[in-house]
Amino acid sequence: MAIGSQAANVDTMALLTGLTRDTFFGHVQNNVKRESPVAMLFKDAGPGDLKLEGQNAHFAADLDFKTGGMASDGHIPDYTGLDAVQGYITPTRRYARIALDNLIEKRATGAGAFDDISDRIFEKLWDAWASMEIRHSIGPSSGLICKVLSRTSSTVFVVKNGYGHVGTNPVMHLSKGAIIAWYDVSGTAIAGAGKIASIDVSTNTITMASATTWEPDATPAVDDLIFFATTTGITADYFVSERNLAPNGLGTIVDPAGALTTVHNISEATWPRWKPYRKASGTFDHMELTEHWLQLAAKRGFRVSPATDVVVAFPSAVAQLARSLMGLQQQAYTGDTLQGGYQMVRVSGIDIIEDHFFYHDVAMTLCKEKLFRAQLGGDADFFTGDGSMWNRIQDFDGKDAFVVDYPNFYSPHRGANSALTGIVTADETTADYEPVPNY
Repeated sequence: MAIGSQAANVDTMALLTGLTRDTFFGHVQNNVKRESPVAMLFKDAGPGDLKLEGQNAHFAADLDFKTGGMASDGHIPDYTGLDAVQGYITPTRRYARIALDNLIEKRATGAGAFDDISDRIFEKLWDAWASMEIRHSIGPSSGLICKVLSRTSSTVFVVKNGYGHVGTNPVMHLSKGAIIAWYDVSGTAIAGAGKIASIDVSTNTITMASATTWEPDATPAVDDLIFFATTTGITADYFVSERNLAPNGLGTIVDPAGALTTVHNISEATWPRWKPYRKASGTFDHMELTEHWLQLAAKRGFRVSPATDVVVAFPSAVAQLARSLMGLQQQAYTGDTLQGGYQMVRVSGIDIIEDHFFYHDVAMTLCKEKLFRAQLGGDADFFTGDGSMWNRIQDFDGKDAFVVDYPNFYSPHRGANSALTGIVTADETTADYEPVPNY
């Protein structure tokens, strides 16, 4: 018997779709991972001799030198007094909240789900927390995200100046769904709030979901301020913005713009040694950095060294510095193998660390042993004061939970740190190194 063609049977088999099913990647692929060396620096920093207890945590610092030693004809000089200056910090409150619909939890658990929904919302909560840590470590205690550049319509506006620093990318900490508020500088009050519907990261244009809450009585103007907020309605009983409620990041401790007059309750005008050493950059090459460290050592009283200090800068500035060093490199004993590139930029043994979330034209020399993080009640964790981390949502088939910590960052020796400002990267395009897909 002749063996017939099986071509027809192929079509028949292809119709038996009930024998197969779709399969999925096991997890949602995270394409927006955010890491910051500065955030890690503060995360690893210890509390020093300071403990957060009660309303404020006080420290004392000598900001003048002792005099009274002299030569004489035998008469002993009078005693000259020297009193320490007292500063203090206050613990700040930080929160992140998650909610879970009980039906959704059951539907999105097990086979056919990318991730167990409980695991996923925990992961997203801690992603939000990590992003907050980056913003708080680098930015000022004012909590300022950016400023308004212009208004297009009742729901559309353009922003500028991340952290309030001229020229720094303003949208790197903003995303779709974020709840923000704007502060009316002329009216000296929060004037509106809302949820972000979309962001054009190429033009720094933000579209809000609703004009009703965003512009209830006024319209944003140039240089008005943008902050995160708890909810979209400014009349809600639990509405509050982050304005002046954030920890002391480098925007306060080093204050690259020199905008602050009093930090940790100590006046820079009264105590000049309380100022970090700030200087405008000229060439930003290895010679300028070395000279800057010699100057910093003279101001603070002890040398800059790899054991105590690290330099943090925006990647375009690090790349510019690397270009200035390339002509000085020597390659020997490599035979016929061509080698290039670099793994680390180092000047006088001090690592130059790049941080994509940093100020775009600043290089800070940070004395690691003079930067501290103090916690009241331990590290961040879920609130379990009711006996469980979950709370039932009233009148709804769901539950919510929140993470809390009460920290602050501080330096009892601000003058041990410095900033080179206004760095010009003629051979690099700053936008190429920004942590937003604006290409």
